[in-house]
Amino acid sequence: MSSSISVEKAPHVHPTRMRHIPDDDLFAALGGDSRAWRRRLPFPAGLPAAGADALLGVEVDFLDKGHGRSRLYGFHYLRWMTPLVAAYAESGDQRYADEWERLFRQWYAGRDLVEGDWPGLDVVWYSLGVCARSMYVTQALAVLGEAVGEECWKEMMKTVLGGARWAAEEHDEFRHGNWQFATVCELLHTARVFEELPEAEGWAQIAKARIHEHLERDVRADGGHHERSPGYHGMCLDALKRAAAVEPELAAHPRYLAMHDWLAALMTSGGWVPHLQDSGIVWPEGVEPAEGSLNLEASGYAVFRSDTFHTVINYGPYVGHELEPHSHHAALDFVISGWGVPLAWEAGGPPSYDDPGYYDWYQATRAHNTLLVPGHDYTEDRRAACDLFSTTRELDVFKGHHHGYPSRHDRTIVFVRDQGYWVITDRIEAEAIWQVHGLSPWVRHGDGYVSERGPGLLVVPLEPPEQVVLGNGPARIPDPVTRTAEYGEIHSLGLRRSDGRFTVGLFPFTDEPPTIPDGWTVHADRR
Repeated sequence: MSSSISVEKAPHVHPTRMRHIPDDDLFAALGGDSRAWRRRLPFPAGLPAAGADALLGVEVDFLDKGHGRSRLYGFHYLRWMTPLVAAYAESGDQRYADEWERLFRQWYAGRDLVEGDWPGLDVVWYSLGVCARSMYVTQALAVLGEAVGEECWKEMMKTVLGGARWAAEEHDEFRHGNWQFATVCELLHTARVFEELPEAEGWAQIAKARIHEHLERDVRADGGHHERSPGYHGMCLDALKRAAAVEPELAAHPRYLAMHDWLAALMTSGGWVPHLQDSGIVWPEGVEPAEGSLNLEASGYAVFRSDTFHTVINYGPYVGHELEPHSHHAALDFVISGWGVPLAWEAGGPPSYDDPGYYDWYQATRAHNTLLVPGHDYTEDRRAACDLFSTTRELDVFKGHHHGYPSRHDRTIVFVRDQGYWVITDRIEAEAIWQVHGLSPWVRHGDGYVSERGPGLLVVPLEPPEQVVLGNGPARIPDPVTRTAEYGEIHSLGLRRSDGRFTVGLFPFTDEPPTIPDGWTVHADRR
């Protein structure tokens, strides 16, 4: 696509070294007959075959912008074609190989014509597209071997070769973000899998230099990825695992180990990591939840943990990104789970960045468990901070503040761990709405408000609200039994006060609303 703006480096797609590699260039790189390469690649494990039959005979328009502005890019990763590879691996049925060949050759023939709607970002020649296709096409090369024709095999090899050349030029210096981190990990994997290619060692040196820079500069001291999103952290860690599989020394790096520990710190007893920032629900493999409460200071997440309950408080910065930040417009917001289900939840990441509610729901302050100040936008330079983190056998205490609004917002969250409830105190010199979101609608219950169905929360404000504001919106809901998280509905409870002063108790229950403990207000912060 043509544009005077470049999201990455200025376009550098060489017409013959990358885009249209001549056969003689390919064979020179391979050192001779292609047949000798057909069975050289390591066979990948764990490919998902579900959905392969639905792709047989499917008609695809690779140029169709109806996929959506962002989804068009993901469509050209070609991940949706991989069930054909898995089905062939399981069955040896030639139909699946033939279908891959038909679709891949159609993509290859038309890839120069595709145009995207993100200014300055080529659909095909950008980091995550090059990275993903290298991974999926390499898998297909290993599995399909001689089951595809010579022309298809050459085009697949040219895709990997041209992509590696492009990635090595694109990432010749460090830049923050998941795009480069994931791409250089795949570049190293490509270099080692195709180590006999004359350029492979040069790719490896570039990739290793960038990976080590990311481990030191893009992974925070507590192991969290720079962008603070569990989903993108997981993407980078998966890419790093793939690189470590061919370069074992990476697995011994302290930050590699710390990245696993970071997921364990945020992981609930239900087996998931909450969908903080633009993340989806993350289900880490081979990771057990950490023990005890802790403070991920470098990432800006405080975690309260008991045998039953898990709380995450966000006090971190707004973080930039190559295209659009994944940080949400909220600070001092929290999520709570108990008995394996969410109790206080938030919107999390969208099903697609083309979703019409992405900006005014998923990223917006109103979709988080924090204060909303009507009439004021939330600033990116929020200067959020933790003022106190303390954990004892009886209490966990967090105190923090931020400057996302014209007036400073102070919040204290006390988890009374020996009795299993929370007291939250907020102060801001402005009219404000105190918000919490649950999995079922809220109904009045005595002096408070209760989730219509359990498990849920009884919410008791010490200072009566001047107005109650109810709402709802979509969010992924984790299911520990199936380890899935389909979109459902969360319900908002908003308590409005003109003086910006709130003291609220949260009392969890499974079936019936609980009896409020005597003296719960002693934990309120009276600043």
